[in-house]
Amino acid sequence: MEYTIDDVREELKMIRSRVHAGTLFDSLGSEIGRLLDQFDYDTPTDVAQLSTNEATEIKQRVLDWQQILYAGQPVAISNQDVLDLLNSLRQTDPAIRDKGAFFFISDGLQNNVFKPNQLLLMVRYLLQDNVLFNHITEMENDGVFFRSFSIFILSMLHYANRKGSVHFISEEVEETLLLNFATYIALEHDTRGFVGEKGWAHAFMHIGNLLDELAHDDKLPRADKIFLLTILVEKLKRLDTPLIMGENRRLIGFIAELVNTNDLYAQYFLKQLKQWRQEMTRQMQPDSESDWHRLYNQQRFLQGLLMRENLPQEILNYLNESRNFLS
Repeated sequence: MEYTIDDVREELKMIRSRVHAGTLFDSLGSEIGRLLDQFDYDTPTDVAQLSTNEATEIKQRVLDWQQILYAGQPVAISNQDVLDLLNSLRQTDPAIRDKGAFFFISDGLQNNVFKPNQLLLMVRYLLQDNVLFNHITEMENDGVFFRSFSIFILSMLHYANRKGSVHFISEEVEETLLLNFATYIALEHDTRGFVGEKGWAHAFMHIGNLLDELAHDDKLPRADKIFLLTILVEKLKRLDTPLIMGENRRLIGFIAELVNTNDLYAQYFLKQLKQWRQEMTRQMQPDSESDWHRLYNQQRFLQGLLMRENLPQEILNYLNESRNFLS
């Protein structure tokens, strides 16, 4: 690709600083769009997996911990155990990744299994480039499982930090999370939901989870919420593989929550919709599979918005005016 991950992150950092300074607002979508249009993805390479012995060993450890937890007894987890759990999220075997490591981490968060320093360890681990952006610069590949589940768990950790009595995410780490997440949305392009025997990838569903969590964070500046919303919308316009396994509903749920929070978001999103419609009217007749996927992704998303009754009235009115165009 023409841009490295560092290039994209640095470009987004500069754009974000202009949004915060108030020097970039109306043309934010165009700025983000120009950046996204530069991306070109490489041929997939092999995605590292645990060895057979490593996979068997972590699977057994998780099973033992689950049995102790379900028996109502305290579970002793070391820092190395935490790292081993997170590392096993790379597995394409859903019995290890999804029903094993992820399920236990989820249960562990709900039952206070992890110490505050281990929660911070998780956040720092998941924000590493070789984890969060695992094979993201390549065309469709198995790296999506590692990076997608990293986003999902980051949303759970952020919620735990926001709602819990102990706040383990510092301002510095929060800043890293925000910028890395923005970079992730910009770069992610794997729209697969359920992937055969490998189970759920669901990257854009998990993007919706973290976006929704950040939307509920009163400490996050409005400028950052608009910044993330813009990257999402510009990304959705450009996806050229099907997004059809519930992701739209999740992403629309985040948008509905945000635009009902403050009229600033509602007016900004309405402006985005008007710009989107203008761009669609200028599009050439699709003449390739990817062009058709792009068109129908956009139509399904906008139709999904139209079906939401809890949007601000001005947005609903505009969508209803556009009903014929979206059919």
